[in-house]
Amino acid sequence: MSKKLLIALLTLLVFPVPKAHAAPPVGFSRQVLPLLRAQCWACHSGAATASGYSMESRDRLVAGGRHGVAIVPGKGAKSSLVQYMTGELKPKMPPNGAIDLERIAIIRRWIDEGARVDSMSLPAADTSGKASASPQLPAAQNQPAPVTALAFSPDGRLLAAGGYRAVRLLDPKSGALVRTVSGAADQVQSLAWSSDGSRLAAAGGVPGKSGEVVIFDTATWKPLQTLNGHTEVVYAVAWKPASTEVATGSLDKTVRIWDSVTGKSVRTIKDHADAIFGVAYSPNGKLLATASGDRTAKLFDTSTWKRTDTLNAHQDAVTHVAFNRAGTLLATAGADKQMRVWKVDPGKIENPLRSQGEGDVINACAFSADDSLLVCGAANNVIKVFNGDGSKQKREMKDAKDWIYSLAIGSDNDTVAAGTQDGKIYLWGVTDGKLHLTLLLSPGGPKVEFAMEPAK
Repeated sequence: MSKKLLIALLTLLVFPVPKAHAAPPVGFSRQVLPLLRAQCWACHSGAATASGYSMESRDRLVAGGRHGVAIVPGKGAKSSLVQYMTGELKPKMPPNGAIDLERIAIIRRWIDEGARVDSMSLPAADTSGKASASPQLPAAQNQPAPVTALAFSPDGRLLAAGGYRAVRLLDPKSGALVRTVSGAADQVQSLAWSSDGSRLAAAGGVPGKSGEVVIFDTATWKPLQTLNGHTEVVYAVAWKPASTEVATGSLDKTVRIWDSVTGKSVRTIKDHADAIFGVAYSPNGKLLATASGDRTAKLFDTSTWKRTDTLNAHQDAVTHVAFNRAGTLLATAGADKQMRVWKVDPGKIENPLRSQGEGDVINACAFSADDSLLVCGAANNVIKVFNGDGSKQKREMKDAKDWIYSLAIGSDNDTVAAGTQDGKIYLWGVTDGKLHLTLLLSPGGPKVEFAMEPAK
C-alpha cells in the first residue's frame, strides 16, 4: 500500500466525511395529492372509475382496480401506478398528456418511503411567500375545479354549481356571479333545491374520512344544518317533495334519510353492495330510487322503506337516477354506456322500456319539468337530448372539451346546462340547438369564454 493511500485511509477513519442531510419525507397531501387531483382524478374518482380504480381513499389508491394492485409500499419501481406513468406499462397514463419525470420521482419516493397518507384533503394555500421545498402542483383552490354538480333554482333564476369547497350561484342568462357560498369541506358532489327554493343542500365530504351535507338558507345563505353520519363522501342528495326530509347516498354503500330541521338521521338503508351514486324521490314522494356501483338501481316504498324493485339491466355501475314529473318513468344512467328508461310500476318492474347507447360512461341524466325532454351527458364530452320518453333523439351537443360530469335543465324547459372536468359550464338552447354561453369557473371568479349575441 502506498504511503499516500495509507494517509488517506487514516484520514477517513479519524475524520469521517459528514453525512449529507437526508431529504425530508414526501408529504402526501402537499406533494402527491395535488398531482393526482390534477392529472388522474378525472378518470379515477366519482361514480364510474376507469378500470374500476378509485383514488379517493388510501385503501383504494393502494388496492388498484381490475388490473390488480397499484401500489406496493416500499417498492416504487414495482408499483403499477408508477409504471403506467413512465410508460413501462401500456397505455401510458394519463392518456391525454404526460407527467414529467421529476414529479414521477416524487411519487416513486413516496411509495419507497412506505406510501404513508397524512390526509386525503388538500392543504390550504401557502400565503407565507416562502418557496416550496419540493416541486408540487398548485393547491386545488388555485386552479379550476371540476363542475361536479349543477342545479337550477325552482324559479330558474339561479344556477348553482358545485366545485372545490364552494357553491357558485350564477345568472344563467349572463353568466354573472351572483354569490359564492363557502362552507363545504371538499369537492361538492351533488346539489338539490327544496321544492319551494328556500333551502339548498350541498353534498360532499372528505374522501377516506367522512361525508357531509350542508343545508343553506337561501334567504341569507347561512348554513342551517350540517348532516354528519356517513363515513365516506356523499355523492347524491335529494329532497322529498314538499317536505323537510332529505335522502343521501354515499361511497360507504348506505342511503340515509334525514330530518333536515333537526339534522338527525332517521333511517339508514343498507341494501346495496357498493357505493351509492344517485338518489331521487318520485314526484309524489311515495318512492325513492337509488343508483349503485353494484350495477343495480332500486326502488323503495317510503312509507315502509321496503324495497319494491331491483333493476338489473345495467352491466356496470349505475351512475344516476331521475324520475319524470308525472312519476310514470324512471331514467337510469350507467358506466356501461347506456341510459335506460323504465315504466314505474312498483313491484312489477322487470325490463326497461328502452335503452339509448353512448360511446362512453354516461354520468348524468335529467327530465325537463314539463316532461318534454330527457337529456344525458357522457365522458366522451357529448350531450344528447331526447323526447320525453327517450324514444327519439332530438339534438346532440358536442361543444364540451372534457368529461361531462353534471347537467341540469332550466325551468324554461329549453336551457340545458352541463358541467365538465376542466371547470367549465356550457349552456345550450334545445329549440335552436345552439351554444348560448360558456363559462370557466376559475378561482378568481367565472369568466365568460363564449356568449351568443342576442337576437336583434
